[in-house]
Amino acid sequence: MLKDINSIQDLKKLSVDQLPELCSEIRQKLIDEVAVSGGHLASNLGVVELTVALHYVFDESDKIVWDVGHQSYVHKILTGRSENFSTLRQKDGISGFPDCAESATDTFNVGHAGTSLSAALGLAHARDINGESGKIVAVVGDGSMTCGMIYEALNNVGQTKNLIIVLNDNNMSISDNVGSVRKNMSKLRVGKYDKNKEKFRKFLEAIPLVGKPLSRAMQNLIKRRKLSFSRVGYFDNFNLKYIGIIDGNNLKSLVYYLSKIKENVTRPTLLHIATRKGKGFDKAEQNPEKYHGVPRGGFDTPVQLGLVESKTVVSQTLAKLGQNNQELAFVCAAMSNAVGFEECKQLFPTRFFDVGIAEEHAVTFSAGLAKGGMHPFVGIYSTFLQRSFDQILHDVALQNLPVTFLLDRAGFVGDDGKTHQGLFDLSYLSAIPNLQIWTPSSAVQLQQMIEQASATNSPVALRYGRFLLEDNTLRSTKNWQVVKQNKRAKIVVLAVGANMLQNALALQRDDVEVVCVTSVKPLDETYLASLNRHQVVVTLEENVLQGGFGQAVATYSNKHQKFAVHTLGVDDTFVEHASIQQQIQQNKLDTQSLRALVEQILGE
Repeated sequence: MLKDINSIQDLKKLSVDQLPELCSEIRQKLIDEVAVSGGHLASNLGVVELTVALHYVFDESDKIVWDVGHQSYVHKILTGRSENFSTLRQKDGISGFPDCAESATDTFNVGHAGTSLSAALGLAHARDINGESGKIVAVVGDGSMTCGMIYEALNNVGQTKNLIIVLNDNNMSISDNVGSVRKNMSKLRVGKYDKNKEKFRKFLEAIPLVGKPLSRAMQNLIKRRKLSFSRVGYFDNFNLKYIGIIDGNNLKSLVYYLSKIKENVTRPTLLHIATRKGKGFDKAEQNPEKYHGVPRGGFDTPVQLGLVESKTVVSQTLAKLGQNNQELAFVCAAMSNAVGFEECKQLFPTRFFDVGIAEEHAVTFSAGLAKGGMHPFVGIYSTFLQRSFDQILHDVALQNLPVTFLLDRAGFVGDDGKTHQGLFDLSYLSAIPNLQIWTPSSAVQLQQMIEQASATNSPVALRYGRFLLEDNTLRSTKNWQVVKQNKRAKIVVLAVGANMLQNALALQRDDVEVVCVTSVKPLDETYLASLNRHQVVVTLEENVLQGGFGQAVATYSNKHQKFAVHTLGVDDTFVEHASIQQQIQQNKLDTQSLRALVEQILGE
């Protein structure tokens, strides 16, 4: 059946009774193909029925906005991309997130949480101003309900017409949801779904002759009751019509409610559905966090020889430090396992804080901890930390507080693409006074830098990628480490991070000195001062050139009338999805491109 669905119009030709079979085919396609291409599996398995129902009920003039967008795979399959779905997240293939350049059916580019309702409100007001028609639907996961931006948008919903919010409630973001939002959602779920209802249904159906018809009549009555106005304190003050809770994996039920809302409701409406993350795949249902994201090639893909996963180093180091230092606290934003904080969560429950998808709050909360005498370590991916720039500047650095930021996934991130690249942190953090930026390339360097940061009474950012070099000769020192020394070398390569250092060393030229840059801010001015004006410095960084490490070195050279500088980094662009190695090659940061530059400088 799926092979005949190439557009939403094809989907609408099916009867409601045929849709469950279509869902089964889509679910199997997800399991088969995402296991190879990699991507977000559990979240997409959970929204198969919801996505099919949304496109079955709503029209092309209506707009669907996905929050985060990692759960949009089924949407892509239904909107003409099924045949090419095997190219998901690969170079020149389908993006793992909504992308307006890829399809007109992708309403809004997205990759970070909490943006959907703000975008939907903007689309709704633009529609009204322009005299257009159509519904606007924002699909928001309960994980995004921990994000403050959602509440800023809810505060402005007002009387917006034909705006529908689908709250997809699976009690998870990446890790389990936390805080009062989780408790409120749980109260709503418990109030609607309890064992007594199931017992009552079975009791009715057991009555001879009239039992089953009576049970069906009762269910229809409940449906009509849910569509009528019901007061739910959690959403009342936002002027929303609340409908729920609905079984989000029951296709026919979803079609019924969405159709009724589309036909009869004009005021802002929230449809609260409960779904099962990983639905239809036992392993993903039992462990939705593990199967939230599947690496390319599957979970059995071994770590490359000579590399260590950075979160392992973080976990082991912080666990050891935390046992001996009661002032250390550990703060993350919904990703405790991904950033290496899971062991701290178990060992130090009173000093561990998962604040949900609320990076701004995480930083200012950490500033408060520091002001109160603690030393917080804040574990957040590079791409997500950029959401809290003002809090880093205003609440941490301005007061020169001892907060240590652990920036995982810095540099190229590969398959997740342009919404997730960690290519801006050196630039946006370098602009902030009082903040030091350290850049480990090896596992030992990261361990030693974490230890040093714990004893530093000012803000520090440790910036690293997912994997580090397993090289015990690379140590954390106050000054940069010369890895391949040649004092007479005409060319000096300053490499930031594990990937760039590897590429520089792979040159294997005796006439090139290679330096492992352990600190981007401050610069190692002692080393720079030792160079003479006849030498040429090449900087190598996984960061945009604008405001990056290379520009800082060039500024130093101009100020002191020193050496010539060639800066290698990412031009003023967004980098599309591909493998990390392909992204490095595309941006001419690979060994071959570096070798060509060296030969050009030397006139070879």
